[in-house]
Amino acid sequence: MPVPTELLKTLLLKQKQQTITEQEMVLLRLYLATAGAEAALDAVDFSDMPEAGGQPHTPADVRYQRILQAIDQPAEARSPWRKWIIRAAAAVFLTAGSAALLHYLLPPSAAPVQMLTYRTGNGEIKAITLPDSSRVWLNARSVLHYPATFNTPQRQVTLEQGQAFFDVAHDLQHPFIVSSGQGVQTTVLGTSFTVRVDSNTANIQVAVKTGKVSVKQASHPVAVLMPGDQVDYDVQQSRAAVSKTDTAAISQWTSGKIVFTQASFAAIAATMQQLYGLQVIAGNTSIPRNRYSLTIRYDADPVKLLEVISVINGNRCEWKNTTHTIAVLH
Repeated sequence: MPVPTELLKTLLLKQKQQTITEQEMVLLRLYLATAGAEAALDAVDFSDMPEAGGQPHTPADVRYQRILQAIDQPAEARSPWRKWIIRAAAAVFLTAGSAALLHYLLPPSAAPVQMLTYRTGNGEIKAITLPDSSRVWLNARSVLHYPATFNTPQRQVTLEQGQAFFDVAHDLQHPFIVSSGQGVQTTVLGTSFTVRVDSNTANIQVAVKTGKVSVKQASHPVAVLMPGDQVDYDVQQSRAAVSKTDTAAISQWTSGKIVFTQASFAAIAATMQQLYGLQVIAGNTSIPRNRYSLTIRYDADPVKLLEVISVINGNRCEWKNTTHTIAVLH
């Protein structure tokens, strides 16, 4: 009877903690009585199990004997015990089915969970409801991964690329974590905030609208943010810059438009890249000093939009390729 190593370890832990049920003990003893059990135990990570005696590389046969002793099953009694257990377990399997029994005994934290992926295209926004009723707005050209159900102590999602605004359901017992590459994690209990990931520059930005947010890389604290705080984190340099931002503007883009007031050329170029994948280049040294006040709507024609942007400061737009993905402002 093949049993996942995760289930085996879970049963052993529950037995040691004296929380194992009679049905689970039947399955544990049955599994340990089958041929090949010693070899199977060798695949289990026992480094954090007391039965390893502080020696995770203890030979499999020694670990096997220690585990049998821990569940009050002397090694010499294995043969008669096996006969009784096989008969008892067989009756259970015949009535409930082995798959159903394993599903019942396998704790949620060890059960395989389907991962879902959402991707957005140019100028596209998606609103997503997560399994815990948290809401996510996924900005254009972004990728989000999350489990079909949260069945672990932590509610964890991954923002692979792009930007997302999170309105997290409050749950003190289950922290909500956004992973965004290279060990960077944003952790909250219940709040609203935005995370932006630029995989090209290895830069991660987190801005908080409500609540409190903790950002760290591996075990290294990056920043603790309150409403109106924003951190720009250079992953490669391990450098964080914390600044203030307008809380009203943090989620403004979720409505499908962005209002700019005296925005820099760099901000406009970054937005065109993020929304439509357009590369906008300054054709002379005066362009980076330009300022722009306008509203960009997601459903706009990006080619016409960029031509409008170019004339705000009396410039002209030159397209460098026929696919209209690279433009130079002169």
